[in-house]
Amino acid sequence: MNFKAVILDIDGTLVPHKKTISQATLDAIHQLKEKNLKVVIATGRAPYFSTSIIQETGVDSMVFFNGAYVYHEGKEIYKNVFEKSVLKKINELSHQSKHPLTFLGGKSFKATDLTHPFVVEAFRHETWRPELAPSQFWQDQDIYQLFLHCDLEEELRYQTDIPELDFRRWSSGARTCDVNVTNSHKAVGLTKLLENLGIAPDEAVAFGDGLNDIEMLTMAGMGVAMGGARQEVKQAADMVTLSAEEDGVLHGLKRLGLI
Repeated sequence: MNFKAVILDIDGTLVPHKKTISQATLDAIHQLKEKNLKVVIATGRAPYFSTSIIQETGVDSMVFFNGAYVYHEGKEIYKNVFEKSVLKKINELSHQSKHPLTFLGGKSFKATDLTHPFVVEAFRHETWRPELAPSQFWQDQDIYQLFLHCDLEEELRYQTDIPELDFRRWSSGARTCDVNVTNSHKAVGLTKLLENLGIAPDEAVAFGDGLNDIEMLTMAGMGVAMGGARQEVKQAADMVTLSAEEDGVLHGLKRLGLI
């Protein structure tokens, strides 16, 4: 297959968890660009969580919020925001259950409780911190994604009562999960972007490690799971490379003969 694009997740793929991107990975991206391969970043992060990665890599095609917002060369390609009626349902249920929410808008993110231990834990190792959400925050702007802060067994009620939403745990044992509109995932946003670029999905290679990468890996012509990925992710991939700590992106690209 003559691949034309390489799609890269950020956390656990481009960047080892809680660390910075390695020079070897940056050099690999530079080599891809020299070979006129389109490099795309697809992440669960918001744009304002990704500024340093954008600057370091020089990538200008990005999929944010697990596919809910896409831009290319500074222009918006696609967006999929929460309906206010759905936000009202989860806001009321979380308030009744005393589970904090973090609302991620286009320009900022705010949490309903800054002192709750699950919220503190979620942002403990990050450089960014949420502000307290005014009661009308979710009504006054577009919301692309939520973080629901609760235990796994408590999440089940939300899944049952609000089928309009999908819930993905950050990791095994995590007390926070991503919340997105049902059937809104990275593959949806990437399909919109690749159409804009004139690239077919089977002409793309995708690297990822998380549960939110499974649709992306199965969509691409070559799905590559990182060595540190969960077993479900590896099973969805066509190939498994080394972990992010071992420069797995570089290793995988070499195995595929792309650099």
